[in-house]
Amino acid sequence: MKRVLKIMALCMAIVCFPISVSAAVAIEPMSTNLNTATLALTFSGNTANCTVTINGATGTTRIDNCTITLRESNGTLVAEWENLSATGGTLRFSRTASPVIRGKTYTLSFTATVHRNGVAENVSGAITRTYN
Repeated sequence: MKRVLKIMALCMAIVCFPISVSAAVAIEPMSTNLNTATLALTFSGNTANCTVTINGATGTTRIDNCTITLRESNGTLVAEWENLSATGGTLRFSRTASPVIRGKTYTLSFTATVHRNGVAENVSGAITRTYN
């Protein structure tokens, strides 16, 4: 009987507590100046946690003109961050955005300019996840 009660309590805890869904993806470089870009989109409550890391190839001096957006699948803008930049080879970004709603699909995307060996190259990437 105790075993049944423990199982029932565990099931109730799983159903009643907020669940966080996470996803991350590394963007393979399709450019000369980009080494990797990693995007992560997680959800908790009515908040999306947005993380983007852009790593320039060896010799990158700066990453600028970076815009990061979070949109619903219908195109509605949830959040946007513009004119982000970093000196050196890595740009790291982590912010929250709200509100987000369970059952909807969201896309986290970025565009940026990576400067390396005197060449400026535009790069971009995106991740799409459904908040279940």
